Amino acid sequence: MDMRRLLPLLLIAFAALFILPQLFKGSGSKTLSAKDRGTLTKDAIERIDRAERKVFVASGRYTAHLADLVARDRVLASELTVPLTVDLDVTDNGKGYLARVSSDVISVARARVGARVVARSCRQLKSSSRAKCPEPAKQTTTTTPTTTTG
Repeated sequence: MDMRRLLPLLLIAFAALFILPQLFKGSGSKTLSAKDRGTLTKDAIERIDRAERKVFVASGRYTAHLADLVARDRVLASELTVPLTVDLDVTDNGKGYLARVSSDVISVARARVGARVVARSCRQLKSSSRAKCPEPAKQTTTTTPTTTTG
């Protein structure tokens, strides 16, 4: 048999075995994107704050134990697998707390005294990521005209 007659069949077989599976395999990534990690980080601080407020309403004190917060919000446990670094610090009298949640793309912090938020901060750690911190609230300044009398 002549090899020139078999060459098209061999090329079709090669394409069917090696090229076509690569084309139909899909290009979906199995890891979270930077934008998704940033979104989950921001959601985690919101969930921690919500759970801390529930603890405060129930007991009159904030908790420094992440396990107490996860028990009140089970979605928080799944978000902690991003991975996130969570720091909780509660004042001596339990009336205030500071929470900081960081991933590899974004870091957010929130502090409360009583029911009032006293500090809120967000910092983007990777400039190339699509995870963005919310724009800070614009402070309105009012000016009052002053007159001096001599």
